Amino acid sequence: MCNMPLAKLEVFDDAQVRLSGFAKALSHPARISILQQLAKEKELACLAIVDALPLSQPACSRHLAELVKAGLVKARNHGNFVYYRLEKKALDQFCKSMAAALHR
Repeated sequence: MCNMPLAKLEVFDDAQVRLSGFAKALSHPARISILQQLAKEKELACLAIVDALPLSQPACSRHLAELVKAGLVKARNHGNFVYYRLEKKALDQFCKSMAAALHR
């Protein structure tokens, strides 16, 4: 098996690294589904998101964590529950940045 060198993020500009982070967060169908659910609702409890997906609760939590890490989703704790909402400004900024990067 060929050993491929790991990508070194420091050789890319900040805009490219940020865009790749957003793209990674969008790289799984479950994450797209979560974003679609949140686009329809102002806010959803984690349990509602889990109920809508054919995945385990831990798997859903991992996908939500990736979306939060990328800044596409915000989490809010309320008692024993965690609520999530779409960060529309971040998603809009990603779309604008991607378009700008590809149409230089």
